[in-house]
Amino acid sequence: MTKKKTFYVCDNCGYESPKWFGKCPVCSEWNTAKEIKIDESNRKANEQHSAVLLLDDASKIENNKRLSTQYEELDTLLGGGIVSGQVILLGGEPGVGKSTLALQLSEKLSSFGSVLYVSGEESVAQIGLRSNRLNISKKNIYVTTENEIGSLLMTVRKHNPVFVIFDSVQTIYSNSVDGVPGGVLQIRTVVEKIRRFSKDSGIPTLLIAHVNKEGNIAGPKLVEHIVDTVIYFEGEKTTDLRILRVLKNRFGPSGEIAVFQMLSSGLKELKDMIFVEDSNMPGNVVASLFEGTRPILIQVQSLVSRDRIATARRISHGIDVRKIIILAAVISKHLNLPIDSHDIYVNVSGGLKITDPACDLAIASSILSSLFNRFLGEMVLIGEVGLDGSVRKVPNLKKRIENAKKAGYEKIIIPYDNINSEGIIKIKTLKDLYNFIIED
Repeated sequence: MTKKKTFYVCDNCGYESPKWFGKCPVCSEWNTAKEIKIDESNRKANEQHSAVLLLDDASKIENNKRLSTQYEELDTLLGGGIVSGQVILLGGEPGVGKSTLALQLSEKLSSFGSVLYVSGEESVAQIGLRSNRLNISKKNIYVTTENEIGSLLMTVRKHNPVFVIFDSVQTIYSNSVDGVPGGVLQIRTVVEKIRRFSKDSGIPTLLIAHVNKEGNIAGPKLVEHIVDTVIYFEGEKTTDLRILRVLKNRFGPSGEIAVFQMLSSGLKELKDMIFVEDSNMPGNVVASLFEGTRPILIQVQSLVSRDRIATARRISHGIDVRKIIILAAVISKHLNLPIDSHDIYVNVSGGLKITDPACDLAIASSILSSLFNRFLGEMVLIGEVGLDGSVRKVPNLKKRIENAKKAGYEKIIIPYDNINSEGIIKIKTLKDLYNFIIED
């Protein structure tokens, strides 16, 4: 007689329990417990026949050659290309360009063999219209609208493509479990079956997933740890810039980004990582942001105005507002400036989000530039600002300086360091920056 192990999973957050529960102890939602049964006899049989391989022998296997996407920036993002059997999760808000990128990627990879595009959201005719708009070559690209994972994997075995795209994973379902497509149980089962198939067959796959209202991929704890690579598609819909950011990568460094420009003809990769517009107005300052293994020049804009009410406002876009509050307090304390009575508005051009502490000095300089209504000139500012008003050293300072000079900036303000080069201005505290702005 077949033995089956039964456990319960929260359909909202993925919490597992051997016993039924009315209220989930993790997300506090009611009536979300779904029953799951696993065939214990099959599991034990698989365990008995599991292969064991010496690591030294495994490292000599030569079927892990990377497949180039033929996008230089995307290859760099993935650590050199797509690995055999790699499972990639691409997440982003609806309309940001995920399907567009997937279709363009299909065209690039079709030069190595057939590509299977699984669409659970669009009809074949709609995909055809989009391919015409993007001038996509249709050779070696196969399309299916089937969304049952068992039938899909049989189709993949039949065609044996070099790459498979599932758009989107929330529309794929499995007959082996209950629940509607897109639910936690369905996503977990579908992704696990795709992962197992990719590893066994060596066929890499791309899973497209939408984000929920909190900005996370639906069922993140159940999906992100299963796949090999997690990429988020970021970008403001009001701008034409789109940013691919790697959050997890088993075959390369995480934290890398690739930048694309959304055009009427599709996505175009941008190799020059410079997000600066020419402006000689006060409040505009250039900073050096480090993403992954390379520096990026960005523009920070500030507007400081006298407040007419009791409580001054701090509003920012692209920067955590708490960072603005802290820097404003440091400026007020150590420079003895009445900035507490001023509204401060800070923006990062290009829709980027700053978390790098090395941009602190540029943000503070932007605020002071607007406060004194003085343009600092064509220069780059690099440094972290401490609560004591000191300007501290930051990692990868040499690479940041080299990138700034390569972009044509002759003046660079940095913390005190042993780096000596033409155009380098060294400061120790915000007081030194204040004197530089006043005397300039």
